[in-house]
Amino acid sequence: MTEKQIEIELKLRIDPKHVARLKNAPVLREVKEGRRLITTHLVSIYHDTPKLSLADKGIAIRLRKKGNKGWEQTVKTSNGLREALPARQEWTVELSEGVLDLDLFTDKGVKKLLTKFAKKKKIDRIFESDLKRSAVDLTYRDAVMELAIDQGVVRSGDKETPISEVEFEIKKGHPAALFDLALELQRTVPLLLSMRSKASRGRDLYLGTAPGAYRAAPIELTDDMSAETAFRALLGQGLRMILSNEVCVRNDLDIEGCHQMRIGMRRLRVGLNLFKKNLPAGEAVLLRRLLKSCSKGLDGLRDWDVFLGQTLPMIEGHFPDHDGIAQLRKAAEKQRAKALEAARTMLDQPEYGQLLLILGAWASYSRWASGASTEQMKAMAAPVADLAGPLLDQAYKRVTRRGEKIAELNVAQLHALRLDVKQMRYGTEFFGSVYPSKKVKKFRSRLTSMQEILGQLQDAAVAEARLADLTSSLSKDGLVAVGLVSGWFAARVEQELQGLEDAAAAFFEQKLFWK
Repeated sequence: MTEKQIEIELKLRIDPKHVARLKNAPVLREVKEGRRLITTHLVSIYHDTPKLSLADKGIAIRLRKKGNKGWEQTVKTSNGLREALPARQEWTVELSEGVLDLDLFTDKGVKKLLTKFAKKKKIDRIFESDLKRSAVDLTYRDAVMELAIDQGVVRSGDKETPISEVEFEIKKGHPAALFDLALELQRTVPLLLSMRSKASRGRDLYLGTAPGAYRAAPIELTDDMSAETAFRALLGQGLRMILSNEVCVRNDLDIEGCHQMRIGMRRLRVGLNLFKKNLPAGEAVLLRRLLKSCSKGLDGLRDWDVFLGQTLPMIEGHFPDHDGIAQLRKAAEKQRAKALEAARTMLDQPEYGQLLLILGAWASYSRWASGASTEQMKAMAAPVADLAGPLLDQAYKRVTRRGEKIAELNVAQLHALRLDVKQMRYGTEFFGSVYPSKKVKKFRSRLTSMQEILGQLQDAAVAEARLADLTSSLSKDGLVAVGLVSGWFAARVEQELQGLEDAAAAFFEQKLFWK
């Protein structure tokens, strides 16, 4: 075995009940070319300092027993991240017994790494994975890859979490083949993209970290960054927001997770719209359709979360002993339960799995460029700063087209304006780092003020529609409570409309930071 290698793999989640179907998938039988899956019992013991200082540096040290083939030790480091395709350097040496011995490495690169970060530090056993791996080499188009199906657990102390995943590791050819094969298999077997390693799961168990809502850090662009690199960074951010918050919806852990998941989808839709002229039709159209469909699956849950968590508490504060308000809450909670099931159903639909894989491919390599014109390729190769101004101009024109007559807009037109403003804000946040921060901050502040008022008006409109869903199950007291809520919203809308004109005027009178 060569001590140093580069590992590029695509990781997917699979429900254990679908593993047999995967193994017998027609496309898999074809690309195995007569080779058989070989199952091995793998026990992997991960080591680090008690405070996980090696993991903080992107370093993993693993001791592994491979069935009856003996032991090996491996050091892995990140070698850049193609979003859904992590590329890692790894060094592996065989061991005569299951005792960690870092002095056995001979490669100068890993010896230097270990001397700098691990020498004279207490390296302990932190967690382990215990699984059965069924693996086989595949020949797909011009690529050779390994398929590994892992079933087992990750364990730290007395805590453990199940593992059921599929890995495709490229051995020869372009990583695009990994996604292409996964998309073919997905037509037969439900497969979901994963960006979590076994090591990250083990560290969470060790630290006792509970899953919760994930908020993405801002994207930092530079003047010399290409438009394509910036676009793929935007896609990667949205993909992380979707995947990291999915667990909150599946397990109903944190209502903010649903909100952040929807924000991730909205940012992606805005990004695709901003770059629309520079993207060929085809998969871009499909992505927009999938994002719209999947986002819609979360709408009901978010609407009821806002109603139960923000709107109703304000009414309850004024009428704490009103029987109808209590009845209204119970009826709304039942509707939320139905919306939660609808959201979970969406997460299990083939369209959601397809969305994740295509997003992962677009964020990891230039899949978007298939069918692109010379002009589109040239625009995406140019510095992002060259593209930012024209795209912000387009977004600003959409806002001014409706916003300058804001006093004349009806409810539907105000909703359309809110979407324009939201697109302007996301564009400002995305491109803002290539402009002077002070000017961007002032512009964003006034834009946000207008967006917040428009959002409150939209919340009122949505709440009225959701209240209508409850009336058939309410008593007279409950219907009175509906009237109280409607009246409160009517007064609030009147107040917000007065503030909206002032916020719009303040926004439109300022200078544009990209000019």
